[in-house]
Amino acid sequence: MFELILIPLLSYILIQIWQLTWLIKYKTQKYSLQELPHISIWVACRNEEDNIAGCLNSLLQLDYPVNRIQILVGNDQSTDKTAEIVLQFTQEHPHIQLINIVEDDRGLKAKARVMAQLDQHAVGDYYLITDADVRVKPQWAKAMLQSLDTNTGVSSGTTMVKSDGTDGWLQEMDWAYFMGLLNVISYSGVPATAVGNNMIVRKEAYWQTGGYANIRFSITEDYKLYSEVCAKGWGWSNVMHPDVLAYSEKTKGFMPLLHQRKRWLSGGKELPWYWWILFGIYGSFFFLIPTLFFLAPSSIVLLIWLTKWFIQTAQISIIYKKVGEPLPKLSQFIVYEMYLFILTISTALFFLLPIKTRWKERSYKV
Repeated sequence: MFELILIPLLSYILIQIWQLTWLIKYKTQKYSLQELPHISIWVACRNEEDNIAGCLNSLLQLDYPVNRIQILVGNDQSTDKTAEIVLQFTQEHPHIQLINIVEDDRGLKAKARVMAQLDQHAVGDYYLITDADVRVKPQWAKAMLQSLDTNTGVSSGTTMVKSDGTDGWLQEMDWAYFMGLLNVISYSGVPATAVGNNMIVRKEAYWQTGGYANIRFSITEDYKLYSEVCAKGWGWSNVMHPDVLAYSEKTKGFMPLLHQRKRWLSGGKELPWYWWILFGIYGSFFFLIPTLFFLAPSSIVLLIWLTKWFIQTAQISIIYKKVGEPLPKLSQFIVYEMYLFILTISTALFFLLPIKTRWKERSYKV
């Protein structure tokens, strides 16, 4: 019994070492821009009256010629003042357009439906996609373009939570950690996925897929687009660099956080089998470590856990350094480990419950 438990635990440590090696090896590749092409920025929003102004103000600060930018804001049937706020921006900035999203009969829902209607208005040669609760840096558009070589069809930047409160910095560390692990898969030569609030897709590559209207609906629309573009033979990239770092607002409340994770995992059902082996090894660690306390000397259990924590701390530290953010304090690394333990177990159990996931005041059967 002891050996059976030890195998997945040590497997997880080996995977961590592999991840750490790739994080150390990774160097951001920037490609030169011969010219600044026309770009269309897509912003999906539903009931974002508290965030949309901050998002649009950050986009207005982009270091990019205004006459080469189109900003399309998809108002997904908001019931608050989102549309009113966006209209005020459109009056002062003609390159911002408000698109009111309507029901259709194509079976699309949520953000995928928003994207499928925004693409009808896009005039740019490249589509940059973000969310209403995200703020980007002035260099973002140029840096995202520089992440593409001539064969790359889709690229994803790095997003971190930047918000007040203990739950804010815990989610910040969590996003940073898992963004890094996600990117490691890509660096090793295997297409992973994009982050839907910080990505760019080449117009030609997007329309080769038929666009969102012809992509089978998934609650994780970013993965579907990323995978469809890669399936058409295009290259991909996932980038960790200060210029492509975007800041997202935190998810407020523990239950909404569980619904968010359930949505991600549900969309992940379409991921290749090796992803689910990784998920299984990762999740099993937090279930098996407590069990091991009853089967082995506590010193051995603590050694395994501390080894995992030290490697994890090194990974997070490298990620923060690569995106140009100040390192968390030692006490925050310790608290984060407890947070990760509780969140992982809670997410796994919540995922198995036969209930719909809620997101943006809507329920989805997953």
